[in-house]
Amino acid sequence: MRSSILPIALLQASHAFRKMNSGETLEILGSDLYTRECLFKVLPASRYEIVGTAKERSYWRILLRKKI
Repeated sequence: MRSSILPIALLQASHAFRKMNSGETLEILGSDLYTRECLFKVLPASRYEIVGTAKERSYWRILLRKKI
């Protein structure tokens, strides 16, 4: 998602998440805090758990595990 336009980045993340099997982990990298906020609005909260977050120098990293 780094350097992506917001709607496209959200669509890519949502599409990747839908294709995942339960128990798989999705790593998302982003440089814009607004994108991070919007990400949690488009993914159904009951379907994932946050298993890791980190702030790097120029971007943030989130690890989401898909629930059953």
